[in-house]
Amino acid sequence: MRPLFYSEKEAKINNIGWKRTGDQIKYYRNNTGQEGRHSFSLTWTFQFPYDKDTCYFAHCYPYTYANLQEYLLGITNDPVRSQYCKIRVLCHTLARNMVYVLTISTPLKNIESRKRKVVILTARVHPGETNSSWIMKGFLDYILGDSSDAQLLRDTFIFKVIPMLNPDGVIVGNYRCSLAGQDLNRCYTSVQKDSYPSVWHTRNMIRR
Repeated sequence: MRPLFYSEKEAKINNIGWKRTGDQIKYYRNNTGQEGRHSFSLTWTFQFPYDKDTCYFAHCYPYTYANLQEYLLGITNDPVRSQYCKIRVLCHTLARNMVYVLTISTPLKNIESRKRKVVILTARVHPGETNSSWIMKGFLDYILGDSSDAQLLRDTFIFKVIPMLNPDGVIVGNYRCSLAGQDLNRCYTSVQKDSYPSVWHTRNMIRR
């Protein structure tokens, strides 16, 4: 749980990006505050490597909406992976950002016609949990790869993948909530389509 650090000068001079850093790292619970609730703190010491530098700290390795779009563009432009991975827009968010859904499977013309079960995966409902995006990237790298196991999975199942359920929260820097200020994990039973479009459309896709 060491904090991550990024130095613009170090990236330019030594081509070094995000890295773990800090000494005397402590996570602890504070004394009881308002309404009897506890707050939590993280403290650490650090010495900046350069003067007049622009630096950033992060809790997990960042994975942005732009990173996702670049990754999906790479799939679209790949003549092999694009054959069994179709990318479309599931819906638009409150801020009119696109929520993507990937359909991954071997085309029926390449295998015998049969009813295949559907596997649904989603990630990044909580914007601050960037590790979920890295795990999703790892899964996509694997399932779109050329191994015999990946081929067997594509032949056997249809995968519906929503790699970023809460792009608005990712873009504005929320940790847990959507642009509506809600934890989308608590909204799957809501009928408010316009307030929580990504979870509403995900639920509707599952029902279909």
